[in-house]
Amino acid sequence: MSGATQDPAFYNVAEAATLLRLDQSTMYRHLRKGQFPGVKIGARYVVPRAVVDKLINDVLTVGRCIDVAEWTTRWLAEQRIAGQVAGGAA
Repeated sequence: MSGATQDPAFYNVAEAATLLRLDQSTMYRHLRKGQFPGVKIGARYVVPRAVVDKLINDVLTVGRCIDVAEWTTRWLAEQRIAGQVAGGAA
């Protein structure tokens, strides 16, 4: 092993909230309402690193404030069109 730390594929809620400078309760609320993409495994939520990266890239691309609920709705529609997401939200 080289000792280099790799970014995880998924962040737990505390890590995602810290990255986005949010309170954990705010992150949980967005995940539960389906206003932010995440994965629910049992009673736990995790956030894919790829989703955080995409959000950051989209903000930089448009160069203005993005409403995360609207962004999530648009992102899900794009994923369904591309055939990458099945059915409804968790």
